[in-house]
Amino acid sequence: MKTNPSFRPLPATRSLRLAQTRGSVLIVSMILCAVIGISLASYLQLGRTGLFISNRALYSNAAMNLAENGLEEAMYAINKTVADSGYNWADNGWTTSSPVPTGDARRVLPASGTYNFDQGVTGTVRVYVVGYSGTAPRALARSTVNLGSGRTIEKWVEVRMRKTSRFANGLVAKDSIRFAGNNASVDSWHSKKNDDGTPRASPVPYSSAVDHDKGSVGSISVSVDAVLVQNADIWGYAATGGAIPAVGSNGLVGPYGTTSGQMDMSRVSTDFSASFDPVSPPTTAGYTDIANITANTILPRATDAPASDGKYYYTTGQISFNNKYLTIQKKTVGSPAVQVVITLTNTTTSISIGGGSGAVNIESGSQLELYAPGNISIAGNGVMNGGTTAATANLPEAFQIWGTKTSGVQDISIAGNGVLSGVVYVPQGSVKINGNGDVCGSVVANDITVVGNALFHYDESLGDFGGNNPYRVSLWREITSAAGRSAVTVLNW
Repeated sequence: MKTNPSFRPLPATRSLRLAQTRGSVLIVSMILCAVIGISLASYLQLGRTGLFISNRALYSNAAMNLAENGLEEAMYAINKTVADSGYNWADNGWTTSSPVPTGDARRVLPASGTYNFDQGVTGTVRVYVVGYSGTAPRALARSTVNLGSGRTIEKWVEVRMRKTSRFANGLVAKDSIRFAGNNASVDSWHSKKNDDGTPRASPVPYSSAVDHDKGSVGSISVSVDAVLVQNADIWGYAATGGAIPAVGSNGLVGPYGTTSGQMDMSRVSTDFSASFDPVSPPTTAGYTDIANITANTILPRATDAPASDGKYYYTTGQISFNNKYLTIQKKTVGSPAVQVVITLTNTTTSISIGGGSGAVNIESGSQLELYAPGNISIAGNGVMNGGTTAATANLPEAFQIWGTKTSGVQDISIAGNGVLSGVVYVPQGSVKINGNGDVCGSVVANDITVVGNALFHYDESLGDFGGNNPYRVSLWREITSAAGRSAVTVLNW
């Protein structure tokens, strides 16, 4: 039988090579499939993990929002108590009776039981307030978010509060603060607390024995000349709304020991903010109308009666005299010191005191509050608040100037070469302090100029001044450790 030469069988070796090639391709394909499969599985797992992390981050933020919401409820109630003495915590959803100690309060939010989120997630927050009627209340919140999978997320947060004050800093301006003298300085002291924070047995005046390098000047302006330190020594802090303060070759900003021409940048900030709310004279039915004060005057008069709060209230057009005096003193020897409030109505010039001997004299222990819508000029011997030296002066809160003008500029000029102890709050005021003596207290105005060699001393106790001021947060912290949370037993109920 003859074989067709066109269909000769392949040699055995060639057939084997083809089989090996097909096997190699198959193995490579299987390996590629395995790699792709593993990659897809890893990618899916990565996506699942990312989804889990995102979901948890979402509800972690929700838990923090719940905790903050609880703290806001607590702060609202605390400040409502300040504004309204009739506010009743128990009538507004808070538990203030046993097992809660007297002076504390707690509640669970929301009142309906739970906050409802998507995917069957729910949340609650427990809030506890410690010492809501005290001087330094604190609030704690514990929020719990229950995830649909059965897992939970908790956030524990504590805030501590202190009273706000319009005089939380030494010199504060909306526009600018300028030092025009060559030897002006700013420092501080605390008239009511020792250096360790304990209360003093009795308030002390400023002296080098109690001074601190915690003086403070601040402007909310973003202008490059917001704070012109020039050649003044700012022993403490300087702050603006955006620009670095300008310091001359002989000026400085920093702690004691800072060299001239230098700023300690840890004592300088450019994110300062402050409120300049308008003020109005106190309302009371006990005001006594008197004529313009143009001659020697002593208040209160023998026939004047105090209002129910013990203060003497007067309304007059203006105080205007040369070489005369206005004296605030107790009626008789041995009677209590007095508090006098004068509301002026002249919107052009409220106070003009001049001449070589013109002065306002406030007896040691007494107090004077002035509410003025017009310009103020105090020259002559200026204001003697208790004494003629820093060692004998009354505390700054014993002499208060409140500018009630709501638009336009209110010029305030206070001059003298002795000691000025007082607080000045004039949101529309252009304030000029001219003198070569000690200035103790705090000034808040639109702009401030310190002329001469005035030595400004901020009383740190003014940070708590003002009985009806609301509370603000002085410390915020999240409690994250197990030990820290176990110590906060008041949130376990």
